[in-house]
Amino acid sequence: MQTLIRGGYVVGFDKSIDSHVIYPDGEVVYQDNTIKFVGRGYTGEVDEVIDARSSLVTPGFINAHSCMDLSMFQLSFDTKEPTTSGGLNPRRKRDLLDGSKSLLNPNQIRSGALLGFMNMVRGGTTTMAGITSYAFKGWNDPPWEPEIYLEVAIRTGIRSYLSHMYRDCIDGEVDRSQGRLGLERAVRFIEKYHGSFGDRVRGLLFPYTFDSVSEETLRETRQAATELGVGIRMHFAQSEAEVRLIEQTYKAKPVEAIEALGFLGPDVLLTHCLFPAGLTPTEKSLKKALGTLVSQNTSVGHCPWVLIVRGFGPLSLDSLTRYLDLGVNICLGTDTFPQDMISEMRWAAILAKVTHGTRGDVGTAREVFDAATVNGARWLGREDLGRLVEGAKADINIIDLNAPNMGPVADPIRNLVYFGQSHNVKTVIVDGVKIVDDFRHLTLDSEKAVCESEPVFDRMLEYKVRWSEGEGLTKDDLSPTSYPKR
Repeated sequence: MQTLIRGGYVVGFDKSIDSHVIYPDGEVVYQDNTIKFVGRGYTGEVDEVIDARSSLVTPGFINAHSCMDLSMFQLSFDTKEPTTSGGLNPRRKRDLLDGSKSLLNPNQIRSGALLGFMNMVRGGTTTMAGITSYAFKGWNDPPWEPEIYLEVAIRTGIRSYLSHMYRDCIDGEVDRSQGRLGLERAVRFIEKYHGSFGDRVRGLLFPYTFDSVSEETLRETRQAATELGVGIRMHFAQSEAEVRLIEQTYKAKPVEAIEALGFLGPDVLLTHCLFPAGLTPTEKSLKKALGTLVSQNTSVGHCPWVLIVRGFGPLSLDSLTRYLDLGVNICLGTDTFPQDMISEMRWAAILAKVTHGTRGDVGTAREVFDAATVNGARWLGREDLGRLVEGAKADINIIDLNAPNMGPVADPIRNLVYFGQSHNVKTVIVDGVKIVDDFRHLTLDSEKAVCESEPVFDRMLEYKVRWSEGEGLTKDDLSPTSYPKR
């Protein structure tokens, strides 16, 4: 079946300049799951015409780091964290180190995942690289959990890169066998499901953080990824405590240490990467660290929203634009709830400007749009994603420009980044299949997903109270209303 989309603006891709380009009154033609034409004046026959002349037509967004479960992060908005949250108190430590049980059951995990996936799709994400939160995990995921995310991904229709989390150190407790077990589970999952669901599902390896995975497990991960031909993703240099531990363990700054392990490469994404050259870098040492990443073609995952709400350290990357100017491939991810890539682009643009004071020519709409599209595809090794060009996958967003919040359009990309919302996304197409149309989910019941997530959130609060023992805190203390209840 051949479909033509007539757009008000179409974001195409010009291979000759390796860049997106804008076609006013442009057209996109796709046959089944593959794009056949991007430009103007298509004269061939088609089976269906989609009138998007009041809309912006873009490639689907690539969310390079998305927390698939209903994570804990939203609990700490506008509140002071319990004093025990800086480390693991004895009760929480016992819960996490007890590998015989899972703190959330399969139905709770499924409900949380449905809400997360629903938000991703609604905001125009067509490809996601999913992780799970450590908050309710011990050494690694329960054996059954990754298959739940696989099930939800298939139900949603989104293109998914799925990971099985593992580590072998928790708050000073070390068990090398747990890291090895987690890696073995991850490899088996990839061997079983990589390329399934019409190749909409692929795998990644996911050692959780540099400071929670042993040198041995990291080396084994690098070898396994090479043998499997899959990518690796890891939280890296994201907090002051982590950097101190890295420097103490490896006697080197973060990038120096990970390079010495032979871990880096074009298939690696280092998420956050706030302190690549340590806590007090000089201009020279920062350039050297970032230069190492560039020489190894290693990507950095930027998730600005979570940096704000969790306060990992600095407000953002030292400078999004500086990283890009030095040649670092920056990919954009949402990390935590609500998984809205349009808002994430806006936060990335704004925070880049904040870190540079009054400069307005940094963190541009072009830079963050690239980070949400072609840069993510580059890390994944996919020239058929993140762009609208002949031969690419038919992963397409149609975004309403007539909505009042979008304003008069001078540059549709700036309008999208600075004014757009997920509710402006009218149609989402993945692999040639509509999964959102006329602003409605075709694959998920959004009201049901929200209702089913409420008990999961309550269960998380119960554990937060349990882990704050001795402080006399209640659920209302940990997640208070902004005004008194009556």
